[in-house]
Amino acid sequence: MTLQQCLDAARENNRELQNAALNISIASEQKKEAYTKYYPKISANVLAFQAFDKMIKGDGTIPAEIAILNNNLAQLVGQPYSYSELSRGYNATLSVVEPLYAGGQIHAGNRLAQIQKDVYTLQHSLKEKDVLQKVTENYWKIATVKYNLNTLDAADKQIKAVYDQVDQFVKAGVTTRNDLIKVRLRQQELASNRLKLENAEKILKLLLAQQIGITGKEFDIDTMQLREQNPQAVFVSPEQAVNQREELQLAQKGVEAQEQQIKMERGKNLPTLAIGALGFHYGLGGLSDNIRHHMSTTQTNGMVFGTLSIPISSWWGGNHAIKRMKIKLQQNQNDAQEAREKLAIDIESAWNNLTESYKQIELARTSVEESRENLRIETNQYNAGTESLTELLDAETLYRKTCNLLSEALATYQIRLADYQRKTGKTK
Repeated sequence: MTLQQCLDAARENNRELQNAALNISIASEQKKEAYTKYYPKISANVLAFQAFDKMIKGDGTIPAEIAILNNNLAQLVGQPYSYSELSRGYNATLSVVEPLYAGGQIHAGNRLAQIQKDVYTLQHSLKEKDVLQKVTENYWKIATVKYNLNTLDAADKQIKAVYDQVDQFVKAGVTTRNDLIKVRLRQQELASNRLKLENAEKILKLLLAQQIGITGKEFDIDTMQLREQNPQAVFVSPEQAVNQREELQLAQKGVEAQEQQIKMERGKNLPTLAIGALGFHYGLGGLSDNIRHHMSTTQTNGMVFGTLSIPISSWWGGNHAIKRMKIKLQQNQNDAQEAREKLAIDIESAWNNLTESYKQIELARTSVEESRENLRIETNQYNAGTESLTELLDAETLYRKTCNLLSEALATYQIRLADYQRKTGKTK
């Protein structure tokens, strides 16, 4: 797999990125939910009951005062009476209320929902950059290990040739077996280094596979030739790059969100106006025939209405709440300005690291050339019998170390180049 294939796989399969994308979906639903606050509020209620006994009951004697109303009723005075009515009933209502004005709270709430979605989108972008940078780092670490293994292969061949030559010298009596043991120890040292590198490669591959979402699959990376380009080709001024940074935009979103919070708090202390309609239907049962003869046991009606609510006493505490939020807004504004300044420093630091890595490559290349020439000279002198075996082995060690330093310098440059490009908005 090439680096670009690894990055594409991470964008598609990395679970951290998938969760960050799901946060955007959550925010989208929250935004849609907030928009429904513009819609009328509709509610329906139904009540039905069945009493165990009559709900209206009474008994007594007819009072004398009834004769005052009608002389013909005088004969009923003193006679006993009793009544028992109503044991069941139902009631159904339907109401529709449309808010006309709520102190701006609905609009502010919708704006906050949009800001929340913007925040999750920026956080997803940040998480993507973080994941891709980690993938890039692991990729080049694996490449470095592979190049170091190649260096070990060359060292193995060279030490094998030295061993064969020393073995011949021992058999010829030119040197002692101590030199042969020294060469064997060097071979064992190289074998030990190989085991460490192979284990490091295995672990780094497992980590890379997890990051790009291909765990359980066999894969290898394309060991492209490590190379570098002049950093000036990718330079971006910190003042220009800082405006592209998601961290600054997140801080600015914090300012916008606090402004909407102030509007929400102010809206709590403003009048609210709504209009609506109410319809109802009820029915009564368990009444006597006499009652049902004189009154209707069901009724349907409706009305339209308007409400105006003025929270007069809310200003007592609301005024202080608004001032508190305005102070918080000042803090958010300070945080945004501080973020801008720190991000500019971060970009400048990333540039310095990149140029430093570029210079380190040149120094490492010079060291490789010098150590290679030194190894050639030491080999010729050893063959001529003018240098000791120890000096030859030291020259081989020095050459191997400079080769490793060069591969590490090249990989570090690629890692820092990717870091700088992502921090300046030049991500592929």
